[in-house]
Amino acid sequence: MNRPGRPISPSTMPPVVPTESEAVEMWGLEAGELIKLALMKKGWGYSELADALKAQGIRRSAAAINRRINRGNFSAGFLLACLQAMGCEFEVRGPDC
Repeated sequence: MNRPGRPISPSTMPPVVPTESEAVEMWGLEAGELIKLALMKKGWGYSELADALKAQGIRRSAAAINRRINRGNFSAGFLLACLQAMGCEFEVRGPDC
């Protein structure tokens, strides 16, 4: 039915803002994707990553690391440890915003 008036459009709807837990979950999954991409580039699986992490004192089974990465449930420190263990080059030099 054609009614006069203002049409409904997505631009008139308020933006959907995620909750803190949703945002943290989203970024955790994104961080997990970074690790998975690095694993693919290196040609490694979770068992090779688990072995490499032992040199840093992180002693977890490949299955435990797999679950942690796929859930996105890990700290920024774990992300950096994984990247370093795989020999990824990164430099912590402060924000350049």
